[in-house]
Amino acid sequence: MTPAATLATVLLAYLPAAISPGPNFVLIAHTAAAGSRRAAVAVALGVVAAGGLLAAVAVFGLGALLARAPWLATALRIGCGAYLAWLGVRLWLTAKAPETAPPDARGNAFRRGVFSNLTNPKAAAFFGSVLTAALPPTEPTAVKAAAVVLIVAASAGWHLSVALLFSSPATQRWYTRAKPALNRVVGTILAVLGVTLATTP
Repeated sequence: MTPAATLATVLLAYLPAAISPGPNFVLIAHTAAAGSRRAAVAVALGVVAAGGLLAAVAVFGLGALLARAPWLATALRIGCGAYLAWLGVRLWLTAKAPETAPPDARGNAFRRGVFSNLTNPKAAAFFGSVLTAALPPTEPTAVKAAAVVLIVAASAGWHLSVALLFSSPATQRWYTRAKPALNRVVGTILAVLGVTLATTP
C-alpha cells in the first residue's frame, strides 16, 4: 500500500470515531453553550492535544510500557475515571448556580479537555486497536509521523467547529433557559462514564 493510501485509510478510520458523540463532544458543547467561547476553544484544544499524544503513543509503540506494567494501566484508568466522575458530580451540584469564570479558566478548560480525551474509552479503543491495525509497525517513520499530524489536524477541525457552533448567541440563549436540567443530564452522563471507566477492568 502506498503512503498516500495508508494515510487515507487512517483518516477514514479516524473520522467516524471523532465525530460520533461521546464525552469530548458533550464537554465541548456544554462549555460553549454555557457562554464562554474562549473556554470552549481551550477545551477543544485540550482534546486535540491529548488525541495527538494518544496517536503518537499508539503509532510509535510506547504503549508497550503499559503492557509491561499492568498496575500502571490500572492506576491510570481508576484515576482518570474518578476525575471524570468528579466533573459530573460538580455539574450536578452547580446546576442552578450562575456561571462564573475564574482567572485561570482557560488553563482549567484546557486541562479538562486533555483529561476528557485521555479518559475517553472510545479514544482508547480507537488508538489501541483500530489505528494500530490501519498503520502497521512496518510503515516508515515519516508515514507514522504524517499519520499523527493528519489525526491532529482532523481532530482540530472537528472539535473547534463544535466549540464555535455551540457558542453562537442563539445556542447560548437556549442554554440559559435549559441550564439546570441540561447540567444535570450532562453531569449524569459524565459521572456514569467515569464510574464505568474506573470499575471496568
